[in-house]
Amino acid sequence: MDAFLRDLRYTLRALRRSPGFTLVAVLSLALGIGANTTIFSVANAFLFQAPRAERPGELVRVYTRHHSPFDFHDYGYFKERNGVFSHFIGERTSYVGLESGGQTERVAASMVSADFFPAIGLPTALGRAFAGERDEPGAVPPVVLTHRFWKSRFGGDPSMVGQTLRLNGSAFTVVGVAAEGFTSSVFGWRPDFFVPLGESKALLGQEPRDFGGSLYVTARLKPGVSSAQANAELQTLMSQLRATDTARYARMSVRVDHARGINAEVRQPAALMSAFLMVVVGLVLLVACANVANLLLARATTRRREVGIRLALGASRWSIVRQLLTESVLLALVGGGLGLVVAMWATDALPRMIPNTEPFELHLTPDGRVLAFTTALCLLTGVLFGLAPALQASSPDVIPALRDDATVGGYRRSRLRSALVVAQVTLSLVLLTGSTLFLRSLANAHLIDPGFDTRGLYDASLDLGTLRYDESRQSAFYTELLRRARELPGVRAAALAALVPLSGSNMEMRLVLEGAESVPVQQRPGVYFNVVSPGYLAAMGIPLVRGREFGDQDVEGAPQVAVLSEAAARRMWPDVQPGAVIGRRLSWSGPEGPWVTVVGIARDSKFVTLGESPRSFMYVPFGQSVRREMVLQLRAPGSGLAAVRAAARDLVKEMEPRLPPVEVKTVEEDMQLSLLPARAGAGFLGTFGLLALVLATVGIYGVTSYAVAQRTREIGIRAALGAGRREVLRLVLAESMRLVALGLVLGLALALGAGRLLQSLLYGVSPTDPLVFAGTPVILAVVALLATLVPARRAARVDPMVALRHE
Repeated sequence: MDAFLRDLRYTLRALRRSPGFTLVAVLSLALGIGANTTIFSVANAFLFQAPRAERPGELVRVYTRHHSPFDFHDYGYFKERNGVFSHFIGERTSYVGLESGGQTERVAASMVSADFFPAIGLPTALGRAFAGERDEPGAVPPVVLTHRFWKSRFGGDPSMVGQTLRLNGSAFTVVGVAAEGFTSSVFGWRPDFFVPLGESKALLGQEPRDFGGSLYVTARLKPGVSSAQANAELQTLMSQLRATDTARYARMSVRVDHARGINAEVRQPAALMSAFLMVVVGLVLLVACANVANLLLARATTRRREVGIRLALGASRWSIVRQLLTESVLLALVGGGLGLVVAMWATDALPRMIPNTEPFELHLTPDGRVLAFTTALCLLTGVLFGLAPALQASSPDVIPALRDDATVGGYRRSRLRSALVVAQVTLSLVLLTGSTLFLRSLANAHLIDPGFDTRGLYDASLDLGTLRYDESRQSAFYTELLRRARELPGVRAAALAALVPLSGSNMEMRLVLEGAESVPVQQRPGVYFNVVSPGYLAAMGIPLVRGREFGDQDVEGAPQVAVLSEAAARRMWPDVQPGAVIGRRLSWSGPEGPWVTVVGIARDSKFVTLGESPRSFMYVPFGQSVRREMVLQLRAPGSGLAAVRAAARDLVKEMEPRLPPVEVKTVEEDMQLSLLPARAGAGFLGTFGLLALVLATVGIYGVTSYAVAQRTREIGIRAALGAGRREVLRLVLAESMRLVALGLVLGLALALGAGRLLQSLLYGVSPTDPLVFAGTPVILAVVALLATLVPARRAARVDPMVALRHE
């Protein structure tokens, strides 16, 4: 301990005597470690972060068919019969209308089972939780506000408990406020309040049994029960349930997984993206380490006489290495502390950069796991960049160290220093090339034809669930809305759709083809689909290739019809001429039907991502599949967003004043989520690429400056013997640029391999794009040349008489 404290005091004195070196080293490490901490914080939130609850390690998520939502009937079956869970809770997310002061506000709600709050285990901040699925018969249904909503909407007024809120036209009594910081058992969902499942009739006009597969299930394991035991019991219960209805449950499976991070169905892509970003920031950290290692090597060279004297006086090599490693680890810890500050700022800013209209909440603030990661990274980094300089400086060859270069003023070339410069250039080029590919991809994304016309197209989202309309009233409302919308000033076409293409939402089903009823379920063709009104294809600018579009005759009770995309028609009936597909029949309900007739074929368009190959797609008429949530799509090329928003809101308010003001956006705004991978790639790689470039530039400048300073005597001799300024300038530039050129060659080779790995994320640009692979090395070479030129010009201006007296 005494030796450590002695080394620490010596290190602090040494660093205080070299403020320039200390500042550059600490800032380099702060940027590298800060980038790694930021990305690990994101990965931690998506993959490892436990929900805020009492003893969160006991909580598990329950999945069916590898997805989260449960059917209410199935939820009840497993809840009543299992013996491994102390609580088995369900949560359904929804939007409702909050009426206040004659206005209706769209808010987010969670309908939860009666034991929801006991299962979470956190006491309410105010009031109480629910007494059961329903309060006393005839009593006003209860509601529990989230702490955030209570603070933001009601100013944290404690008298809110006992007051009445009108939700979807029904009265609810506020009985409590949830614990601060708690939001939901569903990852990322941020409700404004909780209502018991048993009161869903009062809130939505539906009983829980009518929900379908929309309950997210979380369970708490009984003491001493493992996840493996819970899975075994669920398999037994699943076998018993399957025996009651083989056709319905033939493909259903049930399992538990830990309740950490994002849901299991999207965990793999989240893990892959996190791994990719960790590799990227790891490269940035390596560039920073190479930078600081080069500075330490230069510093160690100037201290060779000091080290040689200490060795000659009997100091052990280990004591020298220990003291030098103390210096490097201390630098890393100080840099890591600053890096943590950078990460806290970055993680606070990141959620605001995500295009999002949902009540989504992501906690990226560094926690204990992130702090442990940063501490371990600092220690590892300190050893990584400090060990080689420490070993070189503590060489036991004492006599040359005692002589040093004072007698000759020479310059010691170091293969290690050269290798570090080459590594910096190589890694910087890989990162810059990747970021440039993403930037080109993002630019090209706007040039890709999505298969429909985005010009002058606006989306207005509506949800009639807040009004508890039945299907007939929903159909009548949307039909009248569509008629009036087509008469709005400036509107050339209008249509309804369940989903907006490229907005991040999709629906998928498997089909039975007539004549192929015996095909196993797993081999049946799958299609993405959308529910649309008559005139949808024309309003979107999607050409109809064959057949007809939907008409007013395609309503409930009429023969069921569908329109397929060209890709769907080709894949379902590959041996049939396109024209012969019209009139073919299919079913999404099973081999028994009902059968749906194909009446049209539309041109392929993009639906999930801009870079996708043509997908099998099917359009279903709204008149035969009425939905409460629809999007009114308006084509008004001569109108601006403000005018369309005002007209749409006035129309909806005139038809139904109880509806919240509708959200109106351009279709390009709705498509932003589909561009998120390209935007994230360009943003992250661009930022980290520029960061690596700055670090590499500082490194090249530092090494060249050090070389010039060490070669002052040699340069003076050359000048005295007749070497001109050009020759000296050429000498210094040639030596530095040879290392840069080697780094560029190695970087191009690695960048080619990395580009192929990124191919699936790029739009309209080749992973070996000639412009990128020719331009990026030139940019890096120019920057390196400028970094070298400053010390090289200083060397060319050396006075021979001053240099010859230099030690």
